Amino acid sequence: MNRTVLASFSILCLLSVSSVLIIDQADAYGTTNFSQTYGGTSTDSAHSMVQTVDGGYALAGISMSFGAGSNDFWLVKTDAGGNHEWNQTYGGTNSYDIGWSVVQTLDGGFAIAGYTRSFGAGSTDFWLVKTDGSGTHVWNKTYGGLGFDIGWSVVQTLDGGYVLAGDTYSFGAGGCDVWLVKTDAEGIHQWNQTYGRTNNDGGFSLVQTLDGGFAIAGSTQFFGAINVDVWLVKTDAEGNYQWNQTYGGTDFDLGRSVVQTVDGGFAIAGYTYSFGAGNSDVWLVKTDESGVIPEFPAWTLFLAVIIFTVSIIIYRRKLFKTTNH
Repeated sequence: MNRTVLASFSILCLLSVSSVLIIDQADAYGTTNFSQTYGGTSTDSAHSMVQTVDGGYALAGISMSFGAGSNDFWLVKTDAGGNHEWNQTYGGTNSYDIGWSVVQTLDGGFAIAGYTRSFGAGSTDFWLVKTDGSGTHVWNKTYGGLGFDIGWSVVQTLDGGYVLAGDTYSFGAGGCDVWLVKTDAEGIHQWNQTYGRTNNDGGFSLVQTLDGGFAIAGSTQFFGAINVDVWLVKTDAEGNYQWNQTYGGTDFDLGRSVVQTVDGGFAIAGYTYSFGAGNSDVWLVKTDESGVIPEFPAWTLFLAVIIFTVSIIIYRRKLFKTTNH
């Protein structure tokens, strides 16, 4: 687990803003194009972003420049031109309070998910922070056991509650398992489910699907090839497992983000060491509604069956004529 924490810290450092460039111009459609930076004298990083209902942006991540501890949740709000409007930090005095995912909520506020070492029951816990439309803290909740529990993604559900996805070492079958936690609109725990086997399995991205269920993308060491594969898990609205699919080769392949596509299927973005031109390449996987990557379109299979059937009929007729002669 220490390696996971160190890896996360390394990513934070790499993602920190290191240049100041401001460009503000309108394109042919009247859209404002710009580049803006936000931060202090230390490492500050954004991990998630949403466009807000007023046309601006909300960025969530971590700040080492501001806040109560070495790393605090950081929420930055801008206008449509990227100009800073306000920012807020959330955290305790510990060194790891890290925000990974943000959504704008139905009431115009924000919900930020990640993990905390300052609060909760264990080494790190899932942490959900709810704010109003100005980023002012409304409430926060932790979810976890005695081990490391790391929240990576959050969605607001159709009933106004929240679902968080991430990794747990506190619960499940062993090692690291995918953990899905459902809350009501006030962050009160309603149910949770784990997915995985005795090896390490992780869930990095979450989407509520058209049928009211959930799809989680991440990685698995058990299902699939020899090393780590991209893993897609589908559940119903109560988090009950429905199906899973793996994608990958013989090397390290990992899914970082998932969306449900307009045709009801799924698209997963991540990276692969098994395929591509370099050491590690960006990998985009498109599936059908069951998580399957068809080798051929369905209509070609149907056409092949028709051609095969007609060929058999013609062959038998020729054989019959030859025999009678």
